[in-house]
Amino acid sequence: MKMTDVKILWGRAANRCSFPDCRIELTPVGEKNTLGEIAHIVSSSPNGPRGTSNITEEERDGYENLILLCPTHHTMIDNNPQEWTVDSLKQIKQEHEKWVTIQLDKGSITIPSIDNSDFLNFRKKEWLDFSQNYVWIISSITPLNISRDVINPLELNFLDVLNSLALPQDISSNPTVNKYRTQPNEYGVGNEDLRAIQSGSGHRICIFRNGHCEFSICLGCATKKIADIWEYASGEPVDGMVLFYSDVVDCFSYELQGLSSIWNGGLPFKDMLLTTLVINTSSTCLHYERRDRPGEPPIGSKISSNILEYSIVISKTTDVKSTFESAIKRFVNYFGLVLENLFDENGNIVKPRKLF
Repeated sequence: MKMTDVKILWGRAANRCSFPDCRIELTPVGEKNTLGEIAHIVSSSPNGPRGTSNITEEERDGYENLILLCPTHHTMIDNNPQEWTVDSLKQIKQEHEKWVTIQLDKGSITIPSIDNSDFLNFRKKEWLDFSQNYVWIISSITPLNISRDVINPLELNFLDVLNSLALPQDISSNPTVNKYRTQPNEYGVGNEDLRAIQSGSGHRICIFRNGHCEFSICLGCATKKIADIWEYASGEPVDGMVLFYSDVVDCFSYELQGLSSIWNGGLPFKDMLLTTLVINTSSTCLHYERRDRPGEPPIGSKISSNILEYSIVISKTTDVKSTFESAIKRFVNYFGLVLENLFDENGNIVKPRKLF
């Protein structure tokens, strides 16, 4: 789901359950956790409730196919799809939004904003300042509405998950984070290892008190090594940096799996905004072959932007694999390439190709 569609949905529903005779306020003033759940009218999956439809995957996650409900009525409609059909839910949504318009005209209700953009802009600036101009892969999940304190990240369940997170072995020196590098910080709790940052290697993971979580891996060492080796092997100078495609795939895979584990480990949110970025990408191109013997030239176009970003609102039940593949396909597009499938039938990473 796009954040724009989510904002429209919450605004037009006035932050209330759309079900008749319910209309409970879903984010009461002073409450830490949102009770609202974004439900699909036609299921996001063809196998889900009311899933049989010819609408596209993008249309399934669009505003027209979403309805805002409380947990009770979300469960009810999905457990009884024969009774709560597509047409009946569209009518319920239409009537609720009409009711909202009338109440707003009367001044009977107000609509609190659902917005985390200021917070995320603050985080992006901090990521760039922190990065020391190295390429970093960064993934984060953020509540749709930011509060000061929602969780205590020092609780044992969060610490256990944080200390069990895996790291890509081709990039990091350890297969998992070192728990002795986990400590409280100004935002909540974090684990980071920046001892080799001058060589372009490191990671940082943080769980915020407001429920935001982020997982970052530095690829500076890999990009430098690829450029040096390719220039040596080809005899041609490399203008800019070369980013190894499998490193990008590995980092995003580890980060999204790690964030999913943190979310399932106790974050009290049904829906969150997933943001994935590659930063400091100006003059970067993509390479497909193995890092230790890149004999072919880089693939795709050289990037001029300094930040590549993909964001989407996801549910706690969203399939991590499909989200991961969607993110990789989008980043491949940024380099002027396309990708139908991330892996072939043997589980090998498919090489991105040009459109024509």
